[in-house]
Order: sequence, then structure tokens, then C-alpha cells
Amino acid sequence: QQAMWKEEPQQLAQAQAAVVLPDASLFDYARLGDAFSRMKKHGEAALAYQESIKRAGNDAPWNLWLLYGGALDSAGDWAKAKPALQRAVELGPDQPGALNHLGYAMLERNDNLNEATRLIAKASALRPDDAAITDSLGWAFYLRGEHEQSIPLLERAVAAEPTEAALGEHLGDAYWTAGRRVDARYAWRAALIQTEDGEASRRIESKIANGLPQRAR
Repeated sequence: QQAMWKEEPQQLAQAQAAVVLPDASLFDYARLGDAFSRMKKHGEAALAYQESIKRAGNDAPWNLWLLYGGALDSAGDWAKAKPALQRAVELGPDQPGALNHLGYAMLERNDNLNEATRLIAKASALRPDDAAITDSLGWAFYLRGEHEQSIPLLERAVAAEPTEAALGEHLGDAYWTAGRRVDARYAWRAALIQTEDGEASRRIESKIANGLPQRAR
């Protein structure tokens, strides 16, 4: 991990050097966006992907729009991220990654749960063994209050990827809301062991101690 951290500034410097050359291509700007993304500089990544799309013109592929929309989403600019992600889905209507990213981002903002669920359900039908997409679909049903459909999906996602803390936290939330308090705390404790994120750790510890706050039910 430390070696990777040392490589990131070097990769960024190389990418920045490439885009100032007279023959800089859309691929050079995409690589610059990738370098910024790895360093979690999402605003800068979005600008680089935007320039890559500009150079591609009408030939910009769905995955470039997905990278652009994802960077905007991570930078907190949902107003610009949503149309970019919608463009990715428009260009790649059968691409599970694009469908799931847009759908889950909409879920996070309580933005048209029915449409978000439809997008994620399509992604899941295309890639039924993808744990992250299965989790997204289970979470969509959870947010809609459809717990009988939610819990089996979330359980399946955790069984497939037991080391993904976010999946375990979702399952714990669903158990708690369904009245399964012991199962909820077990799922949250398992998630807590897996997470390395300080904010997530504090949130999960609070759930273990106090259950779900009223607003999250």
C-alpha cells in the first residue's frame, strides 16, 4: 500500500506532462483523470474526463461518461453528475456498471426510488452474481420498505463478499428494521471488523450501541 502511495504522485506527474504536449489525446486526458481519481481528487478528475469527452466529441463512449459522472458524483456535484451518468446509460443501455452506478447514486439522494430500482434491477438481471449490484437491489427494496424482498438479497450479497463492510452494514440495518435485533448487531459487528474508514467505524459503533436512529428507519 505504501509503494502504491509513492507511485501515485509519479503517475500524476507523467499524466500532467502528457496533456501539455501539442498532440495530447483524449486518452492522455482520461489517464490524467484516472490519476486524479486514485488520489481522490475528484473535482480535478472530473475536469480531466470532461476534456477527454470534449476531444472525443460524438464518439465519446459510455464508459468515459461513466468515469466523468462518477467523478462529479464523488466530488458532490449531483446536479452535473446525474445527466452525465444518464448519458452513460443512454450510450450503454446494457452495461451493468452504468445502470448500477446511476441507480445507486439516485438511491443515496432519495431521487425517484422507482426509477432507481428499475435501473438496478436491470443491472442485476444482466449480472446476477455481482455482489455489489445484488446489494444495491436489496438496498433499493429496503428504502422502499419492502423488507421481505430486501433481506434475502442483502444476505446473498454478504455471503458472496463477506469482507465488504458496506454490505454487512446494509444487512444489519435491514435486520434491525425488521425487528431482528440480535442478527442486526451480529452483522454490524462483522462489518466493523472489515472497515478501515474512521467515519464508517464510528457510525457502525453507534448502531451497535444504540440501534438505528429514528430517522434511518
